[in-house]
Amino acid sequence: MAAIAAVGCTAYTADTSWRFAADYLDMGGTAERIAMFAAAELALFANSLLARQNLSGPNGTPGAPGVLVWVITGVQVIPAYAESGVVGGTVRAFVGPVMAAMLWHLAMGIDLRHHKPDAASRGLLAMVGREFRERFLSRLGLAERDRDAAQITRDRATLRAVELAARLAEMTPKQRGRRRGQRVNRRLSKAVARASAGMNREQRRKLLDMLAARRHASSLATVDLPSPWDEHRPDAAASALAVQAREQMRRAAADIRGRARPHLLFADVLPGHRVDGGERSPEHPWPHSQDLAVGNAVPTEPEKLGKDEARTAIEEGWAEGLSVRETAAKATRAPSYVHEVFIRLDKDRGPRPVPSRLASVNGHAASESADSAAH
Repeated sequence: MAAIAAVGCTAYTADTSWRFAADYLDMGGTAERIAMFAAAELALFANSLLARQNLSGPNGTPGAPGVLVWVITGVQVIPAYAESGVVGGTVRAFVGPVMAAMLWHLAMGIDLRHHKPDAASRGLLAMVGREFRERFLSRLGLAERDRDAAQITRDRATLRAVELAARLAEMTPKQRGRRRGQRVNRRLSKAVARASAGMNREQRRKLLDMLAARRHASSLATVDLPSPWDEHRPDAAASALAVQAREQMRRAAADIRGRARPHLLFADVLPGHRVDGGERSPEHPWPHSQDLAVGNAVPTEPEKLGKDEARTAIEEGWAEGLSVRETAAKATRAPSYVHEVFIRLDKDRGPRPVPSRLASVNGHAASESADSAAH
């Protein structure tokens, strides 16, 4: 039905265009009028189809064709008034181009709010219209949708009462006794009554807060504020707590070291080999607590092997399938150095044997020797 009605309104518009082409565009020939009078109607229909295609595209908006539909509609209003005057032109404009554009718009499903109920047009006219509407409603005090008429009246009266009270506070006692001061006082009383500040606790609190902010607005210029350019402002409480924690840790460490028991401070960190004066390293563990309890001697660090002996120990560890740390402890060298030697041995001699492979090889060799001995 929408499509049928749109066709009828388009024909109504075509009749206006037919008459306008002869009377104002000097198209006297019938063939010329047939070829040219319906150009706007065809453009309107074409832009409606293009807008429908754009709405189904990736952007999801009618785009420029949707705007051109209304531009063409506005231009077609001119022939209607030119042919029939104000009264008849209004009828021709509304029933013809305006209704045709609306019906084609709805019949083809190119209305953005019907296609996406939560979508908003991003066109220039749409954005200007939304901004103007919001500013107009804000000017009228209707921007907040959850307020009823009574609440809007109370809020307006509260604002008026705050303004009058601030004005009255700036007057001297002599000025308040004059006619102008008395008039301000009467208006203030009426505004307070309309605001229902005496009966509504929330409205009274709002009135007092707004009045306090208004009367002490001058002190806003002297309020101490942190600089916005200092992004890393230390917290005084956190800094004091951190200093106290560091001091306690320092005292505890000094107390434990003073008792010649440094291993109790970092029990999970193992002693090292010639690193920072004989500190800790994973290759040389501290004695167990039970050994210290029974008075066993603390094992001393092994003597560092020579270059050739260390090289031989590393090659043996590689051949036996030991780990890097085990081989480093055996060769008295750093694990990083042993790892580099292992990499070179892997390149020269092939993949390093693993313990499972060595066990299988040794077992196979043992079984062959046992068979040969039985034979």
